Amino acid sequence: MNELLQDFLLEEINAAVYSELWSFISSDNIVRGEFECSNFIVLKLGGDQFVIYRHVIGMQNVKCREAVLVAKTYLLKKINSRAYELRLPDIQNVF
Repeated sequence: MNELLQDFLLEEINAAVYSELWSFISSDNIVRGEFECSNFIVLKLGGDQFVIYRHVIGMQNVKCREAVLVAKTYLLKKINSRAYELRLPDIQNVF
């Protein structure tokens, strides 16, 4: 698994963010947009593709930034794996 994606899962998946992040990623009504976490941004590029990159204050004009492109189902499965590790309540099903 990509190191950036692993960092995202370890740093951002917790009880406070899980439900909102899950809704954003799984929603078919949200076609494009971004979800800001504490240290990362999840950018939705249509129904099935997401770009995850680290949010660094003061780096808005940087031309190149490390990012990872992730498919919807894969991302939901990885989020749920982390949620199970943390034993979060109300874990959603991946359909």
